[in-house]
Amino acid sequence: MFRELVRAGAALLVLFNSHVLGAGKPLKVYILAGQSNMQGSAHKSTFAAIGDDPATAPLLKEILNEKGDPVEARNAWVACRTNRGGKEATLLGKVKVGYGFDDDRIGPEYGFGLHLDGASDEPILIIKTAWGGKSLAVDFRPPSAGPYEPSAREKENGKTFSKDETGHYYREMVSFVKATLKDEASIRKVVPGYVKEDGYELSGFVWFQGWNDMCNRHHIAQYTGNMIHFITDVRREFQSPQLPFIVGVLGVYGTDPDSRRFDKGLPVSTFRKTQFEAVKQFDSKVAPELRGNVIAVDSGPYYELALSDIYWKRRMTGEWKRRLKKGGMTKEEYQKECAKYGFGDGEITAEEQATWDRCSSNAEYHYLGSGKTFIRFGKALAAAMLKIENN
Repeated sequence: MFRELVRAGAALLVLFNSHVLGAGKPLKVYILAGQSNMQGSAHKSTFAAIGDDPATAPLLKEILNEKGDPVEARNAWVACRTNRGGKEATLLGKVKVGYGFDDDRIGPEYGFGLHLDGASDEPILIIKTAWGGKSLAVDFRPPSAGPYEPSAREKENGKTFSKDETGHYYREMVSFVKATLKDEASIRKVVPGYVKEDGYELSGFVWFQGWNDMCNRHHIAQYTGNMIHFITDVRREFQSPQLPFIVGVLGVYGTDPDSRRFDKGLPVSTFRKTQFEAVKQFDSKVAPELRGNVIAVDSGPYYELALSDIYWKRRMTGEWKRRLKKGGMTKEEYQKECAKYGFGDGEITAEEQATWDRCSSNAEYHYLGSGKTFIRFGKALAAAMLKIENN
């Protein structure tokens, strides 16, 4: 009798795993790809600061449990290929903290996965490929863009890229996606309750990258064209001509980088225009009935500008103090620079230090490692994806 009950319980468990998880619906698959900001720098220690702002405080209920710990998704999984410590790493499991730079950090996949998980009973698989310090012009160069043509300066300096280097990470991305979706066994490594009969559907692609191209004006000049080639090639690669596609727009320094007082030498605004223009041009070339499923989602509104002010005050006054100590700057020059940037006497206040410690965990080009930024932007990407699907 006992053995019969055990067998019956096991049968019910199998039934639960295969039919509650899948519920007879296809596994929805989303591809997330890019460089270090798709990897993600936001440490979980910064999550609590979301509650300091009345406008974002309700978000804590979505990401923290009763004990105050970050939640894990119910029905959403991640297969992630990235680099950690100079080595390739493959990470598998439910959407949770740990798919960022290290086991305590997140990228956009956390807010993205939790929002989709909460919006549907359907199972979700996120396949994320992200490697730091990569360009679209070279590393992710799509096949239809053709060979990379070095700039005059690169030629002068003898800087060339082999066929293996050009497009290497594009091929790595495609290879990992295809390997993950190869068969029932490969999918079940990530989603244990996956049922072959339910199948899967490729539901969307999110691209979040740009810093390395933005720092190279030769790359900026070709970014719009390369992005159009990338979207075209990705859809062709996965035989999905209407695949919803989101270009996550670089938002370091917010939506109006030129208004900032710092890092004026970087052409952030110019680069942002190339990303918006890629979406605009791509959309204009397709048939009217197919328009609207390639969109841009700006990360700029989620950048923490006040936190950035503290970052730059710490960085700039720290450098001036070192110069002052070594005799490379006079006290009068130090005071003049502080006044120019509105830094007062140049000392970090207790309030500024407390804000910095609570809200940040990385540098400005990594969105200051702010959980408030990465979670909200990930959620915005998911909301935009659902809007495309519903339309």
